Amino acid sequence: MGLRVSPEALAGEWSLSFADNDFVNAKPAGSRLGLAVQLKFFAAFGYFATDATEVPDEAISYLAELGVRETGLGGYDFSGRSGRRHCAGDSAPSGLSPHEAG
Repeated sequence: MGLRVSPEALAGEWSLSFADNDFVNAKPAGSRLGLAVQLKFFAAFGYFATDATEVPDEAISYLAELGVRETGLGGYDFSGRSGRRHCAGDSAPSGLSPHEAG
């Protein structure tokens, strides 16, 4: 069993802003949920997930329900080119950067 997230934490830490939602949904369909997961995982835990098994199932379901137009992480490779690029600090609207985790 991996990390768990309470319902209160989902609403408080895993909700997407309008800007985040627009940013994520402008990306190719296969990477939308993965990008949203990386943005919110970093905000909640201070580092990027290296594998889908690190991400709480509740958080994935919650993000999918928020309007991220992708229903699974099957098309997102956390260690692939898109995953690495997302973690490298693509100018996300939330202003998060992996260099700030320090």
